[in-house]
Parts: sequence; structure tokens; C-alpha cells
Amino acid sequence: MKKTNKIYQNYDISLLALIRWVNSEYEENVAKKTTKNKILNQRAVRSVLKILSMNNGISQNDLAREVHLKGSTISIALTKMENEELIKRVESDSDKRKVNVFLTAKGYDLMKETDALVESVEEEMLVGLSESEKYELKSTLRKILLNC
Repeated sequence: MKKTNKIYQNYDISLLALIRWVNSEYEENVAKKTTKNKILNQRAVRSVLKILSMNNGISQNDLAREVHLKGSTISIALTKMENEELIKRVESDSDKRKVNVFLTAKGYDLMKETDALVESVEEEMLVGLSESEKYELKSTLRKILLNC
């Protein structure tokens, strides 16, 4: 165990502080494991890939809401992804003000890599938890999200 994690074992800290700490460790571990596709170091990019893999062709505005990003932030992430040929933006036929976002074949391939990366990091971070503990943790975190 890392020395810095001992702080969280010795003091009574808030649940949300623990969640932030775990997220910070997760992002650090993802960055360490990301070797060839540094674009995956960006949480927004990983989130966009995941949402588009489940809902390809979603509008840019709906995508921003799904990944909890402001319009300007999602636009920057999508421009980077478009430059990498991971996505394409297409003007809607029915509403010219609306832009739909689609994964490209290269984007789908990177999504597979992302899933493997996330699974690997998650596996390492959840060592020592039983399947029922993992299920309970996931269930509890979902309940917290419903309150947000």
C-alpha cells in the first residue's frame, strides 16, 4: 500500500473525500497504464467513447449532458477526437442547428482498448473485495448518484 493512503486509514474523513481520493488514484493509474494512446488520459475522451459506444449518433448537446461537461468543454474534447479521426460530427437532417456525434471505426477500436484499460485498473484497485462487496459498493454509489 502506498504511504500516502495511510492518511485515510488513520483519520475520520468524509465519505466524499474518500470518493475523490479513489477517483484521483484511478486517474493516476489510468495515466500510468496508457502508453500508446495518450488521448485516453483525458477523462472526457474516455467518457465520450463510452457514451457513444452505447448511443452512437447522440446529439452533441445530449452528449455534453451525459458526460456532465459544459458545451465549450465538450466541444474542445470533440475537436481533439475529430482530429484523431475517432469521431465525426454530422449536421442533423431534421434540425440544422443540431449536430450528431458518431464513433468512427478507429473510435470503436479505441473504445475496446479503453474498456480493457478500465477493466485492468479496476481489477487492481478492487483486489481483496469479494464479488458481493463489489456489487454492494456499486449499488451504494448508484444510490448516491440518484441523490445528485
